[in-house]
Amino acid sequence: MEARKLNPEFNDLFEPKKIIDHVEKLKSVTTKEKEAKKNPFPVEVFPKPVQEIITATNRSLNYPTDFIGASMLYAVSVAVGNTHKIHNGVFEQTAVLYLSIVGRAGTNKSHPLTFALKPIEERDKQRFKGYQELKQEYDLVSSLNKKEREAQGYDEPVQPIWEQHLITDFTPEALTDVHKFNKRGIGVYADELASWFKNFNRYNKGSEEQFWLSVWSGKPLRINRKTSEPIYIPEPFISVAGTIQPGVLNELAKDRTENGFLDRILFVIPDDLKKEYWSENQLDEVIIQNWNAVINNLLDLDLEQDENLNPKPTVLKFTPEAKQLLFEWQKTVTDLSNKADNEALSGIYAKFEQYALRLALNLELLRYACGESNKQAVTVEAVKGALKLVEYFKNSALKVHTILTNTSPVDKLPGDKKNLYNALPEEFTTSEGLELANDFGIAERTYKRLLANRELFNNYKRGEYEKRF
Repeated sequence: MEARKLNPEFNDLFEPKKIIDHVEKLKSVTTKEKEAKKNPFPVEVFPKPVQEIITATNRSLNYPTDFIGASMLYAVSVAVGNTHKIHNGVFEQTAVLYLSIVGRAGTNKSHPLTFALKPIEERDKQRFKGYQELKQEYDLVSSLNKKEREAQGYDEPVQPIWEQHLITDFTPEALTDVHKFNKRGIGVYADELASWFKNFNRYNKGSEEQFWLSVWSGKPLRINRKTSEPIYIPEPFISVAGTIQPGVLNELAKDRTENGFLDRILFVIPDDLKKEYWSENQLDEVIIQNWNAVINNLLDLDLEQDENLNPKPTVLKFTPEAKQLLFEWQKTVTDLSNKADNEALSGIYAKFEQYALRLALNLELLRYACGESNKQAVTVEAVKGALKLVEYFKNSALKVHTILTNTSPVDKLPGDKKNLYNALPEEFTTSEGLELANDFGIAERTYKRLLANRELFNNYKRGEYEKRF
């Protein structure tokens, strides 16, 4: 199927003057947010048309940039499904994401997800209408005996199915019932994510949580039942997204730090998020049309199948330059994981190796949906974008880790280092910090070990740092 074209108005964005105007508009909309942020969401990793959608919804609907950007990533994940995988020469990864949008009540955290998923909801609605029509015919034919069917020219009726993409019933049985018909994959959407994890132990303790650990890793699913046929899904694809309030984070983390479950969740937790006044700006219909076009281009991707009718995803590899960039980054992350002070931080760093691949796959296919890629290989642009997203989600994970431990990393420092940290400016160079360290009687070696603590500092440029607290 030919890809849907985005509205021509977007083409204007690529004229030199228009690019400058667009970037300035993007800056003006998000400057107020970024002033208060030490971990701004990297909008620039998206194709230009998607950046425009983020900007417009931020301006007209007060969608926090972090929330709408992450919600769009999730929608891309669900739309891609099992059509593609990514391979770095070592292992494969799918486009599956587990996403948690964190914010207090009234901070506009649910609406961005609803907006991002609307094109997929519409596809489900269309398919359900077709299912209902087929079901009526099936019921009619089933009511006839064999002789009557033959007389009226009917074949043996085949029960129709509804191939839905989104689901809100989280039991493994319900999910696999849907998944066996929609082999492309499904998305679980929970307006309140607590409804997802609170039921993990409703039957056998730990069994449902193990199901979700396996799904994230892409391991085959086997559901055995006493009253019906067993289900086997060799290529599971279930992405998860939902919202949660900060006060519920401790409940999510309870008994889930040791098995790595928490490390599989991408947290979206903006700095200094506040409830906004209603906006009087109207969202341009073109914005909605173009997002519909982007997601439908992904939903229209073909799902290849093997001789047993199981999914056979197209595997994308990296261009040589993209692979080199990714491998250099992996060495850095490995060093950070090895130097981490505790198992929780080590787990955070380790899982982002896999998420770097998943985010690169989603970004490359998003670029394809916007007409910026032929999806023959994963490019440097997609890898650079994925690594910026990883940095954002890593910082968010560290923030959640701090909330869960109820202690600021600064409070854990010895008195002299804590005094130095508090005396350092918000941003400083290595040499500026060393001068202060000397004033506090702290040796250069000790000072540089302190700088290497990523819980305390962001090293956003060589020799330049900013405090995280």
